Amino acid sequence: MDLKKISKSIFEKKTADYLFIIFFLLIFSIFIIFAIKPSLTTAYSLKKEEVDLTKIDQVYEKKISSITLIQSQIEANRDNLPLLNQSISEHPEVNKIIEDIKKIADKNSIFINKANIVDINFSKTNKEKQNVRLKMEVTTSFKDLRSFMTEILDQRRLKLIDEISISRDKEATDSGNLKVNLTINGFYL
Repeated sequence: MDLKKISKSIFEKKTADYLFIIFFLLIFSIFIIFAIKPSLTTAYSLKKEEVDLTKIDQVYEKKISSITLIQSQIEANRDNLPLLNQSISEHPEVNKIIEDIKKIADKNSIFINKANIVDINFSKTNKEKQNVRLKMEVTTSFKDLRSFMTEILDQRRLKLIDEISISRDKEATDSGNLKVNLTINGFYL
């Protein structure tokens, strides 16, 4: 056996095998870069988009269910909508509130010493319920005050008595006149 031939055959075969493996890896890496990587990237982005769309779908489902709930409530209260519009108007209508309170005060023998309107916002940017606060100082008897408060709360226009302070009028006789400070809230949208 010739040592040169053996070494030559060993080295030639190995280089041929290595060349085949190198070319295979080179072609495979190019294939991975240009064929498999875009497919994987597309699959990943589609999966992420699916997750995002699932979240958006859930949000839309909640919104749709709340809209259907509101719609069913409106249908159930369709006959009462005029009453709701009367209870809370779209505008402050301060003159109507004062007129209602003045009529009830006159009817129940209540003498209004002072009346002030505070905290009213005429801007139309708010979409929430707002209130008109009317602070009053009146002189009356306990029975008339009770009737006044009952009639205020029984009216169709929503009014709440927020604060009330009752003290005995120092200038009053024994007839039982009281000095009453109260705050009445009228609401509007």
